[in-house]
Amino acid sequence: MMIVDLIDEVDFIEQLKALEVPVNDGLPMAEVEQVLSQWLVEFPEQRPNVLVLFKTMREENITVLPEVLKVIDSIEQ
Repeated sequence: MMIVDLIDEVDFIEQLKALEVPVNDGLPMAEVEQVLSQWLVEFPEQRPNVLVLFKTMREENITVLPEVLKVIDSIEQ
């Protein structure tokens, strides 16, 4: 049996909450992206923390759902 680390929308929102991003459970990814973008405008000093989270997700061979990757790609630009 193979166990795969998977980041879905719920996990992603929880990780953002751990960084104190004001996202609510069950929020669609498009809205998560908007909230995160606005939060980073208000708190630009938090951008490095968010980017470290994204880098860790990419480097640790974790499977990330496409909807979550879309948000990550958008914020990283």
